[in-house]
Amino acid sequence: MFEIEAHYHDRKIYLSDGRVYPLGEIILRYFSMNSTALGELYNVCERAKRELNISSLFCPADIGKRAQEIEFAYNDIMDIAKSLPPYDTKHFRHGLLRNLFAYYNDIFDDPFYEDSEFESVDYNDHFIDADCIPVSYEEMYITEELNELRALSDYEFDSKKVFSNYENRKDAVDFTTCIEQMTNEFSTFIEDIIRVKSIFMPFADELCDHNSYPATQKVIDTFQRYTGIVSGGSMCMGHTVIDTKKGPILCETYRFTSLGAFLYFELFKCIEEKFMPVRCKNCGRWFIMKNTTFSHFCKRLISSNPPKTCRDHAMSHNFKEKLRNDPVWEIYNRGYKQHYARFMKGKMTKVEFSEWGEYAIELRTKAAEGVLDMEEYQKLMKK
Repeated sequence: MFEIEAHYHDRKIYLSDGRVYPLGEIILRYFSMNSTALGELYNVCERAKRELNISSLFCPADIGKRAQEIEFAYNDIMDIAKSLPPYDTKHFRHGLLRNLFAYYNDIFDDPFYEDSEFESVDYNDHFIDADCIPVSYEEMYITEELNELRALSDYEFDSKKVFSNYENRKDAVDFTTCIEQMTNEFSTFIEDIIRVKSIFMPFADELCDHNSYPATQKVIDTFQRYTGIVSGGSMCMGHTVIDTKKGPILCETYRFTSLGAFLYFELFKCIEEKFMPVRCKNCGRWFIMKNTTFSHFCKRLISSNPPKTCRDHAMSHNFKEKLRNDPVWEIYNRGYKQHYARFMKGKMTKVEFSEWGEYAIELRTKAAEGVLDMEEYQKLMKK
């Protein structure tokens, strides 16, 4: 259900549905998502592995009521998935457990529906393909609205009924297989998102704690400290020619068995290509620093009149700090204002003011390096 196929070429990710994302754009969405209920959802997913396992020596009582709570959690997880790429164009149908229990109705106690029309439905018409092979649990749907299905809370497991005949025993094995696949997929998916929040984001933060892209040794040292960064799931790689508006291109094609494997791949492609996820030190939101002059501040607008970005704000703040704490910059700024006033009054031409500006930068550099003493520097800046 959560498997991903993607193509990679020239710092772009091409999804199998035709959408194209700049490198880093998808993982940025996961870095920025709200994650308040992830821990609770994960606990429900882990409980589901034992509470829905009818093959264990101790089968839980009230399996239907327990399944109802798990169903709610699965619906919430599918809502999370369809709000984020690459799953946001996929059609997730709610009611997976309700349909699954209905399909394997014969292995459950059914005190209220013994003679009902519900039991006369031939589920084989719905769930067996042309070669008589049962389809996966993802395709086990009777109705989109689920109006015809009984409530999960009505189901009780009947071990005597399961062992009463061969067909029921086989159904119990198939049901257990479907439950194992389903519980593992949902648990892995939510665990992958938690890993993004608890490991990927701190890892990226630590890589970018200085004012430059991380060197190879920095990446190695940081990677070795984050032992949980490697995700579950697997990846296989090949090549595919795909058509674009500019013509056919040869792409690396990857198939990932989990979301975590896909995001792990994208994160390290970002590091390799210097498309780094960085947390803005002004607004706190994440952005992608795309192989340019490194900055800890993004270009999102924080005011419209006048237009000012987080980066503009930071530059202004840093300049004011320099003026306040660095006498070299304070003298330079005072001299600049004096000469700019002369230019505005017509006492200097544009060429003269430009030449003075280059001369002033040379003086500022020499003063900062200690080549020029402060008294002489201040005197020359006034000329």
